[in-house]
Amino acid sequence: MEATSRHTDNSIFACQNEEFLLKCQLAQRNEYSHAKRASRIKSTVTLIFTICSIVASIVDCDTLSAISSLFAVGLVVFNKYSDGHISAHKKHAASIQQYIDVTLFASAIGGTKSEWGELPNKTDLAETISEFSGEDTSDMKNWYSDYSSLPGEAQIFHCQRENVRWDYGLHKSYICLQLGILLAAVVAMIVTMFIVNPDFIKLICILSWLTPLAEYTYSICKEVFESISLLRKIDSFCDQIENKLSGDNSVSVKEELIDLQYKIRERREVGFLIPDWFYKMRKRKHQKQEDSIAETIVNLSQENGEQR
Repeated sequence: MEATSRHTDNSIFACQNEEFLLKCQLAQRNEYSHAKRASRIKSTVTLIFTICSIVASIVDCDTLSAISSLFAVGLVVFNKYSDGHISAHKKHAASIQQYIDVTLFASAIGGTKSEWGELPNKTDLAETISEFSGEDTSDMKNWYSDYSSLPGEAQIFHCQRENVRWDYGLHKSYICLQLGILLAAVVAMIVTMFIVNPDFIKLICILSWLTPLAEYTYSICKEVFESISLLRKIDSFCDQIENKLSGDNSVSVKEELIDLQYKIRERREVGFLIPDWFYKMRKRKHQKQEDSIAETIVNLSQENGEQR
């Protein structure tokens, strides 16, 4: 996420551009990219194996069947290793992002970082960001939109909600793309059948080859829908906090903000990984929308004279 600057004070918006935190942003993005590459390799290997297994079952050859069975065992081991590798990178990336958020949030309202949950130690952070010495961090600047004119707790909440809203919008756009691809594939298959007019045996062969693609697309859609469902639950919790935040201004919502941050971290650790190319394609549009939302919220807050 990226935003245009309006203030140069000690707010979350200004503090997020400290060089160390920008390098942490590079590190967490790199960790997620590692997880995405591993996930892509796992999916490709599984898809290729499934197709090869179909070929082996069609061709009447005991040797191919034996090799296929052997590779099936290897695939189980490979997928188990891949799942662990992907999970480790996702959790590490989430912990780095948690450190960034907690550093900014704790400085905005005071208190200790430890009350926000477990964080990576300094040695781990130092080793992780050492890879990015001398790297350009300009693309990481202004990660959160500008809520700097709001009180501390309001700044934190709207930055957190921006996280949730950003992910939700990205997931919705991606699932629309996946469903569009699936629909196009089905239409193409039906049109091809009318043109080619295959006999029953050829029809079975065509369907058998399409099965891995359908299963792969279904698994992706299922994961994305699960992430969307989780994001909706978090967004519902955000509504509760916002109602409290907009009500009695003498009541602190710090504990709720900490709970919300726990939920955000958990989603980062287990959620579906949107491909980097899709994120980059949608980034400008989503950020423009977030900047507009931030400007509107700030203007409304100033009109209402919100104080905390």
